[in-house]
Amino acid sequence: MVLFKAVGRLPLGAVRCLGALLGRVMWLSKSREARITLANIQHCMPQLSEGEQQKLARHSVIEFGKTCFEIPLILQRPPEWVAKKVKQTHNQELLDRALADERGILLVTPHLGNWEVIGTVIGQQTHMTAMYEPARFAEFDAILKESRSRLGGDMVPTDKRGVMALIKKLRAGGTSCVLPDQEPDLASGEFAPFFGRRALTMTLLNKLLQRSGAQAIVHFILRVPGGFDVYYMEPDPAIYSEDQTEALAALNRSIEAAVNRAPQQYQWEYKRFKQCPEGKPSIY
Repeated sequence: MVLFKAVGRLPLGAVRCLGALLGRVMWLSKSREARITLANIQHCMPQLSEGEQQKLARHSVIEFGKTCFEIPLILQRPPEWVAKKVKQTHNQELLDRALADERGILLVTPHLGNWEVIGTVIGQQTHMTAMYEPARFAEFDAILKESRSRLGGDMVPTDKRGVMALIKKLRAGGTSCVLPDQEPDLASGEFAPFFGRRALTMTLLNKLLQRSGAQAIVHFILRVPGGFDVYYMEPDPAIYSEDQTEALAALNRSIEAAVNRAPQQYQWEYKRFKQCPEGKPSIY
């Protein structure tokens, strides 16, 4: 925690330099993160040459290192400081139209760029409710709660009560955020194509849309020199389908479209294909 708090006092440029150094060490040492990243990229992007896969994997691990160091900074700085680091916002009119609508807004937020900045960006425009699972370390959990509460949002637990609370908020015209590319347990997911491969995909987002009538917006924040760029995108229209299989495929296509904006900033370090379809060997 001493290092965590010390990072919060550094300028953004210094934090990114330290993160890049961490990423290079992880890559050169063939760390767990480096091995998983390369396996995911080889699995999802077979059209790239071996050299291109290696290059993308190396860049991804370096960007992951930057994210690791940026998060303590973002969590400890005031929202006003974070807001000043936003350089450009793309498709702001998409969110503006949604906010003028009476329906709720469900932000589809993949692990791309720095997702901790999203609370600040959205918190300045509307009240947001998000699901929250306590962090493993109590002191870090307290920092997370304090940081997110500064933005005026609500946090609900990652259980049935939390899901019902989100549905209620969305039906009332509220805004919520779901990170849709986390692997669920088998009872809460279905295999759907992701970059041409079958990945266990959460059904939660589809259920929230079906039961609340909310509108979905893909939202992510990319790292750029000196700060961040904010993006809003229309999802694949089939994300609203009542056919769950079709809706999950559309969800993953929406994530792919976002990732293709900056594949080096996607969190390939996560075991997205940990669960395999029956009869298929693990890629890890």
